[in-house]
Amino acid sequence: MKLTKFTFVALACIAVFSLSNCKNSPSEKAEGVDDAQENLKVAEKDYQEAVSDSTNEYIRYKLESDEKLKANDQKIAELKANLKAKKMKDRTNYEIKLNELELKNAKLKESMDNYEESDINKWEIFKSNFKKDMDDLGKAISNAAQE
Repeated sequence: MKLTKFTFVALACIAVFSLSNCKNSPSEKAEGVDDAQENLKVAEKDYQEAVSDSTNEYIRYKLESDEKLKANDQKIAELKANLKAKKMKDRTNYEIKLNELELKNAKLKESMDNYEESDINKWEIFKSNFKKDMDDLGKAISNAAQE
């Protein structure tokens, strides 16, 4: 008899516990769906902001780079204009060096113009390599100006 009462009490406790943890009421399901939809809207908004930020960064960086490339072109043109003052042998070597710098500048401009936006990792790698190449070119132009 004790065992039967104990079993009955145990089963009753399990049933009450199980029913109290069930979240299958229609209002709770509706709240869960509403929460999921709200989370989806927030995630979509965050994604659109991230895409917009990435695009804006690319456009800003491209404009800055274009300005630097134009400045490089102007500096090379100035150096070429000063070629007449050089001796004939020095002038030929100097002119070859300036033509190489001009070509490197044109290739950098072309690579920036032809870059197609992709994921953030590829953009960061491209930007890092482009910055290094721009810095190297700037140093080479400065060195050429000192000769």
